[in-house]
Amino acid sequence: MSDALNNRPFPKGVLIAMAALLGFIILMISVARLTGTKMDLAPVTPEVLAREIKFLDLADGAVAVYDVETGALIQTLPPGEGGFIRGVLRSMERQRKGYQADLSEPFHLARRESGDLTLKDPITGIQLELKAYGATNEAAFEQLLPAPPAAPQ
Repeated sequence: MSDALNNRPFPKGVLIAMAALLGFIILMISVARLTGTKMDLAPVTPEVLAREIKFLDLADGAVAVYDVETGALIQTLPPGEGGFIRGVLRSMERQRKGYQADLSEPFHLARRESGDLTLKDPITGIQLELKAYGATNEAAFEQLLPAPPAAPQ
């Protein structure tokens, strides 16, 4: 069975198509670089609900989440829990090392008009669109927002 495949030449049409595709990609990248053309970013809608939060590591391995404005404890993540939040924090802390800042500096958590939830690091300028990580992971951060204001009656 392998002899049948070994004696068949590779189709030239496939090779030509792949070479043309790669050539086109290289050409488009070159044009974009030389002209400075960039893709527009999606617009960020205004905030409807926001909170400045900070995270503090506790001696027992838990992470405490505080509201910066009031100093109130929002939530405590026991050791081994809050995996997504801890993962995001590890990533943000790694980015902050270049700025000589630690994790105790506040983050900006916001619900947008579009319903999206964002976490912004004012030190590095990184803003995460949390819906990109899935509804369950977004919900982990949603618990850290204040309750929405009651609708007028």
